[in-house]
Order: sequence, then C-alpha cells, then structure tokens
Amino acid sequence: MNIVKEKMSEENNDDKKDKNKINNKSDNFKNNDKTNDKSNNNDIRMEEDTIISKEKLNEGNISDEEIKNASKIILEEIDGNLFNNQKIEINAGGMKGGRGKKDGFVIFGQKNYKNEQNDIFKPDFELNLNEYLPYPYIFVIYYKKEVKSYFIRAFAGKGSDNKILFIKLKNNDKFILKQRELISAGNKIFQIDQINDNALEIINLEKKRHHHNSSSSNAYVFKGNKHKTVTLGRSQECDYSFPKDKSFSRFQTTFEYDENKKEWSIIDGKDKKSSTNGTWILGSHSFLIKNEMMVEILNSKILIKEILAHDNEENSQIK
Repeated sequence: MNIVKEKMSEENNDDKKDKNKINNKSDNFKNNDKTNDKSNNNDIRMEEDTIISKEKLNEGNISDEEIKNASKIILEEIDGNLFNNQKIEINAGGMKGGRGKKDGFVIFGQKNYKNEQNDIFKPDFELNLNEYLPYPYIFVIYYKKEVKSYFIRAFAGKGSDNKILFIKLKNNDKFILKQRELISAGNKIFQIDQINDNALEIINLEKKRHHHNSSSSNAYVFKGNKHKTVTLGRSQECDYSFPKDKSFSRFQTTFEYDENKKEWSIIDGKDKKSSTNGTWILGSHSFLIKNEMMVEILNSKILIKEILAHDNEENSQIK
C-alpha cells in the first residue's frame, strides 16, 4: 500500500511550500518542535514515563527469571528488505544477538551510519535502508516490567521526528487520540487535533492549510457535543467524504467522543467492519504491541507476533 503525503513544516507555511510534492510514507515529516533541540545524548525521551539514557541502557535491569517467564515477540518482514530476510526475535531482556545488556530495549538503526559525534550506544540491529539518512536511529521496541508488555514507537530524541513508523489499526482497536496525531487513510495523510476539550479538528495535509472558515478549507472542526461520532470515507454519508477517491472505503475511519472523559478515540472502519486498506497512525507515541500487529517502516511492512513463555516450537499458542 503506497500512502501519499505532503512534506510538513510548522515553521514555514508561506508560498514557498507550494513547491512541495506529495510523497509516500518513506519521506520525512518535518517538525519544528524545539524541545528536540534541548535533548542531548544523555537524556533521550521515549514517552512521558520512559527515558533512555546511557545509564539506563547499561544497567541490565531485567532479571533472568523475568526473561524466562515473559512472552517473546517475533518480527517478520512480509514486504520490503529492511531486515535482509531475517526474522528478529526479542525477549524481555532485548534482542537475540543484539547488545546483550538485558535492559529491555531494542534499537533499530541505520546501517553504516557515520557518526559525527560520539553516540551513547550502537543499535541492536542495523536496517538495510535504500538511502542514507542523516540520523542513526529509526525505531525502538522496549519491554516494561510493570505491565509485562512490549511497546513500539519511532525513536525519540534529536532528529527523531523525521523517522517514519506507521501502526495499522486492527478491527476493534480503539486508540485515544493525542495532540497533533498524524494518520494515513486512503491515499491521504491527516493531522488530527483535539481542541477546547470537545472539538476534533481534521486537517487534510495533501494541500496547503487554509483558514477554518474558508469554503476551500482543508481543515474541518467537529464539536463533541454535536457529533458523538465522526466518519471519514468515500460515502457521502460520511461527515468528511471523498466520493471520487477509490483509495477510500465507504467508511474508512471513525472518531468517537467520550463526553465523560472529554477525549476522542480513533477506530478503523465503522460498526466493527474494517476498511479495505486500513487506517494507519504515526508511531510518534508508544503503542502497546499486540499479536499480529502490522507496522510499516519506510514502506516496508512488518508483522509482529507475540508468543507466550510456555509455548514451544511443536505447540505454539499465540497470545
């Protein structure tokens, strides 16, 4: 599935951006988040409660008992060549054949990256990329002892906002939206924002962003007190429809508003019926890994399976 999008830059919305082309997901999203300028090699933030640092990566805080009793995950590339036809096995301590630190982190980085500065650590696995990228690390998988689960996200730290990792929403998955969420639906990329507690803003990034009230606007605002659900798709029954775009299902994506929690969630398809090509969400936040999760990294599709600790090769039960 080739998803098209527009190169994005918050710090430059003038007429010069008309020269930008719509590119596939392997291109970089530009982000002027100045917080990354403050990050350094000794404090690389993964999420609100997870920080990677030299000390954390080398403390080896996952015990042999935890590794033995925890499930493991297998990454298998089904389209592309990032892994050079290798299956990647990961346990609670880390990647089989990786750094061997038993810290619970697996870092996937660029092959033959030439360091201009001294990096804290080398990646566990060097990806086979088609082109040189100006940063060493692409994405990370890590194990959290507190919940005995694995998580995946684009690597966070200096330059990390240019890493592209999309998570495919499975049918019945419901994800709570965070600010500035980017999703791929049909052949378009949308920015999703929750504003004023109950309003959902959907911005089509294929064209230049216009003012909300303009008749040619690509930004639409739906208020939760009027729209408990918002649908996006090819059908004219959708709240935001693309009737001539065959890359969309009739009902591609649904957004639901929880009035009690004052938050919006995203669901693929509608009424438990999945869309044809799926709804994909940018992995800029951490995502809980579930069995049979599909991710796309720079246009390579990867299937993730989770296997219970007591399973064996002859009789495997998938979680």
